[in-house]
Order: sequence, then C-alpha cells, then structure tokens
Amino acid sequence: MKKSNVVQPYDLESINIKNWVTKSNILIESTYKLSLQEQRILLIMASKVQPNDETLKTYRFRAKDFIEIVGNKKGTGFYSYLKEIVNGLQTKILTIKEKGRQRNYNWVITSIYEENEGYITLQFHPSLKYLFLELKEKFTSYQLENVVRLNSVYSIRIYELLKQYERLRKRELTLEELRHFLAIEPTKYKQYGHFKSKVLAVAQKEINNKTDIYFEFVEIKTGRKVTSIEFIITSSPALNGVNAVKEKEPESNQLPLELTGNEKENRLQHDLVGLGVKPEKVEWVLSEFTKEQVERNIKYTQDRLTMGDITHPHSYVIKSIQKDYAKASQESKPKKSIRKELVPDFIREIEDKDRVLENSTLKERQELFFKENRTQKDFEEILIRIQELKKTLVLNSKEPTKEEVEKAHELAMQEVIQNMKKDLEKREQAGLKPRAINDFKNKQLREIYQTFLSNQVSNES
Repeated sequence: MKKSNVVQPYDLESINIKNWVTKSNILIESTYKLSLQEQRILLIMASKVQPNDETLKTYRFRAKDFIEIVGNKKGTGFYSYLKEIVNGLQTKILTIKEKGRQRNYNWVITSIYEENEGYITLQFHPSLKYLFLELKEKFTSYQLENVVRLNSVYSIRIYELLKQYERLRKRELTLEELRHFLAIEPTKYKQYGHFKSKVLAVAQKEINNKTDIYFEFVEIKTGRKVTSIEFIITSSPALNGVNAVKEKEPESNQLPLELTGNEKENRLQHDLVGLGVKPEKVEWVLSEFTKEQVERNIKYTQDRLTMGDITHPHSYVIKSIQKDYAKASQESKPKKSIRKELVPDFIREIEDKDRVLENSTLKERQELFFKENRTQKDFEEILIRIQELKKTLVLNSKEPTKEEVEKAHELAMQEVIQNMKKDLEKREQAGLKPRAINDFKNKQLREIYQTFLSNQVSNES
C-alpha cells in the first residue's frame, strides 16, 4: 500500500456534540455565505477551541467521523464529496464591518485532505483569533448539538442571532438587516411571502423542535408592507429529550464514552466559559474544587438555566460549586408546603409570601419559587381576582357611566401591571428569569404582560 507523503504532526480529534461553541457577537452579526456542510465543519472546528488556548490550533479528524455530522450527497462518493468541501473552504470569505471599516478574511488557512489515510486537517485563519479567543464580553455560547441538528443554513444563522438575545427574550430586526445577516441575494425571495415560507417558517420549525430555544415572531408593518420582524424568544424545555431520538441525531460512536483527565478538564473549562465565567475564575475553580464537584454543579446550573430559573449563570454556577448546590438538592427533603388561603384572604397570602422572600437567602428564595411559590395558573387567577376587585371598588355598585367604566378598566390594568412588576422584581432577586409571554393562558393577561415587558426593555435601553 502506498504511504502518504503528508507530514502528520497533529493528534486526532474526536467529535463531541456536547462541546460548547463560543463566538464573538461581531462574528455572529457578520456577513458570510456558506453551504450547510461548510457551516457544520466550521462549527465542529469552533467546538474544539478551548478557553485556555493561546492560538487557533490545527485540528486533524478522521474523515469517517464527519459523515454523520456533515451528511452525504446522494449520487456522490463520500470521500470525493468531503474532499470537495474541504478544498472549497479556503476560498470562502468572511466579511467583518467594524468601526467604519470592512475587512475580508479567509475562514481557514490550512485545509488538507489525506485521501489515502482518510484524514482531514484544518486550521482557522490566525486573523480570526479575536473572534474566538480571550473573549471577556459581548460573546455568545451554545452547545454544538443545537446547530448540528439543523438542516437549513438560515436556521443556523437565525439560531445564533436569537441565542445572542436569549436573556432579553426579544429581538427586532428589519427585513433588510435580516437578509443582510443571512447573506440572501437581492433577487432571492423578493416577495415577503416567499421569504416567510422558505426562511422564517423553516427556521421556526427546526429551531423550536431541535434546539434549546423556542421563538415566535410578529410582523411589523409600515403601511401595508411588512418591514420588520420582532422575535419573541423563550427557553425550550426539551433539549435532550424524545425529540433528539426522533430526529435521528448522530450515533453515539461520535461521543467519547470515557474522557481522559485532560479532556475532562478541557470540557469543564469550556462549559464554565459557556456559562459566562471569566478565564481567570475558571482556573481558580478547577484548582480549588474536585472535578466531580465542578461537573455536577455545572450540570445543575445548566438544568436550571434550561428551565428558565436563573438569569445570571456566571455568578450562580460559582456559588453553586462553592456551596455544592447539586449535592444539597439531592439530599434535601421536601419542605412543608405553605398554607393556601381562601379567596377573601388572597391579598394577605401575597403579603405573607413577600415577607418570606425578603427575609430569605438567595438559595431559599429560589427553592421557594421552585417548590412553594405560585404556579403560573395560580398567578393568573390572582391577577384576575385583583382586576375584578379593583373594578368593583371603583364602580361601587352604582349605575356607572361610560367614563367611569373606562376609568375602572384603566385602574384595574394598572393594578395588574403593578403586581406583574412586583413578580418580576422578586424573580430577579431570586436569580430567576421573567415569566415567558406564552406561559399566560388568559389572552388579555398575555397582551398586558407583553406590553409590560416591552416597556421594561425600552426603559432599560
């Protein structure tokens, strides 16, 4: 057998779809046009970048390990197909507009396809270092498995654009901005109806069914023409459940069954950075606590984050590791439930719970929300009762005029908004995310809450 003349100085890399991808927001909002397969290969490379790397390294993979991730083109030999993709990557351009300048970069500086051996060697262009490494702020992280599930180039880009704004829970983009980010040519999908069915609807179905976020969108019109899209973003509870099996995800032979000490530490580093922990803090955590304690509390934090229970994961995960919340939660016994009052005493019930919250630690406040606090259904029922009570007090059983009825409705709405504001403040104090708009089953309350959240975002801006 003829031996390859290619020098092989690099260790073989495994492909682990649980790895984290961390990108500068500059890169997420840049313009580039790549095929689905090219995007997947670059995302796999990005998932190998470690937070303690000083440079963008060269990675060498088995060609066969790419087949489940990249996919095969019907009627084309796998190796020929992959060789075509790898060779083509060096011609692909990334355009960055920053501080009034437009810069064009090649994505990769090295792309080697070893045909006889069946290996691929790739390296990001060194000029892209600032987009992947030493990111202190304005970056976005997500697990590789979220994007390798997607089958549309537009779905991947829209996922990143929405993931960037997940904590704000909404993002508005003009159609012009969205088309620019997605690198859609002016002649393609010129009619909004085509753009909606071929881009937005496809991305919505894929992202909602296959990733850790869920979104709906609202069409904003100028006159009769749709000119902007408002995305409403929430966390999806079904990240690794039944859907992952149904969608025929890559086989388990892609995931290492056991990690070496270095691999495990690298994964923990990446997971911590993905939660927003600064590199210097990561080093301290890994030197101060056992890997097992760090690992279980990262998982504990990620689960809480997926459930929408925390809003500041970077600080929560550190405290979780220090206090070992994961172990404590397994050992703790269910607490006695708080007594529920009858309808006439519902206001006192709220005040009692408020006092409990004010005098509790952060952990206790969170546990109160998790186990004892009002369910969404209870919260809506209380708001409706507050609304009706306010109307009754204002109208006072006399024959009301139209103006008095309108005033009663307005005051009742203000009372509801005040209680929504109190609820939001308490959730923030407990490190919890705001309630999702779609959690509200009552249409009127849902509309009031959406307006309330929009005003909150405007005021913070």
